[in-house]
Amino acid sequence: MIKRNKQALLILTVSIPSFYFGVSQFELGQASSLTIALLIATSITLGGVGIVAGVTMLFTKNRLGWFDDNDPIYKLIIKKGEKPMAKKKANLMKDEQDAVLSVDLMKREKELETRRKELESLLAEVSKEEKAVEKKLIEKGWVNKNGSWGIE
Repeated sequence: MIKRNKQALLILTVSIPSFYFGVSQFELGQASSLTIALLIATSITLGGVGIVAGVTMLFTKNRLGWFDDNDPIYKLIIKKGEKPMAKKKANLMKDEQDAVLSVDLMKREKELETRRKELESLLAEVSKEEKAVEKKLIEKGWVNKNGSWGIE
């Protein structure tokens, strides 16, 4: 018998009696103490999980019952002999620096946009006041000739 089948039978040997104990002792609202209630709930839960894991291990050849060693997904998760974290860490640091730079650029762009709006409003205010002053000068008899003011 192979090691995997022995482990599966051992898990089933422990989990089946645990599950049976929990199910046979279960009565809704009839537990005599909190400790007994927790023991029953734990034995049902762990026994059920153990049965599923044991049966899965017994009848499949895949790693942990879900991943095959030759599965491309498994190869992406773990590659033997490599330290993928070193490469990922360098790429992550570069990505973080790019992200920080991008965030700084976006903040600067927002600041510049705010300043532009302030300047436009100030320019509109100055133009309005300038027109009002020119109007008052014209009312008093001043004339604008070639960009300079003089009396008629």
